[in-house]
Amino acid sequence: MKAATANWSARAERGSVVLIQLVVWLARVAGRRVCRVLMYPATLYFVVTDRTARRASAEFLGLVHGRPAKWTEVFRHFYSFGTTLLDRVYLASGCGRELQVTIEGLPLVEQALGNGKGCVMLGSHLGSFDLLMFAHRQMRGRPVTVMMQVDPRARLRKLAGIDDSVNVIRVGEPGSYMRAHEALARGEIVGILADRIDAGAASINIPFMGRDTQLPIAPHVLAARSEAPVLMCFGLYEAGNRYRLRFVDCGPAAPRASRGPALQPAVARYAALLEEHARRYPLNWFNFYRYWSDGEAHA
Repeated sequence: MKAATANWSARAERGSVVLIQLVVWLARVAGRRVCRVLMYPATLYFVVTDRTARRASAEFLGLVHGRPAKWTEVFRHFYSFGTTLLDRVYLASGCGRELQVTIEGLPLVEQALGNGKGCVMLGSHLGSFDLLMFAHRQMRGRPVTVMMQVDPRARLRKLAGIDDSVNVIRVGEPGSYMRAHEALARGEIVGILADRIDAGAASINIPFMGRDTQLPIAPHVLAARSEAPVLMCFGLYEAGNRYRLRFVDCGPAAPRASRGPALQPAVARYAALLEEHARRYPLNWFNFYRYWSDGEAHA
């Protein structure tokens, strides 16, 4: 399981530079409506050719529906993912006016920041975490830093104009978590994805969707050591041009000195909230690889 999850970051975005440049150009020139039509044959290509992602989609959707996933459901799953990638271009270029984004839970953010210890914002690959930066405009200029794995081969982000050097702490570099602690000490928001394991990172076994998976503990250690409030952020694609950005209370951080199994309650709360939203918005689940560590669902 660890080998499978650790290798997710090694999969570069597929497609040639020329093709991705064409997608970005079309997104900006031809508009979103035209691009969404063109995405149908592109989606079909990836459904047919990417066996690993197709199986992962079918496995997840089967758990959600309690029956084998239909081919059309897998196609819709891929198409939903492609739509959020397309919309990154608009969000990155500041042309997100075509998107209707409903924001819920902003008072929770203000309340969390009221104690002066900053806020750990736990995200996931359910929907688009990029919407957190969209919400930044509604936060009265509150500084937001995102901890993330930055793949130099991630051509879409680069060509779309997303500047990874601004408010980004690269996970895996020396001192990355020290920088995150410093940002929290200044009373800032630190966002971090907490549903995938980076190579060599410590993890813990957690029930999720009725099966066992491994989730990283580092985001929860960050919250415990900093004693910062913890929220979850979901950037959920609903349909058409509609998104819903939800801020949800994730409960208290683990005690400051927590290690290993003592972190399990905090990780379990994260997993429970992630499962709740994944069941409500299954087409937003964008972990297209073998996610579970066991072979069969629990009764």
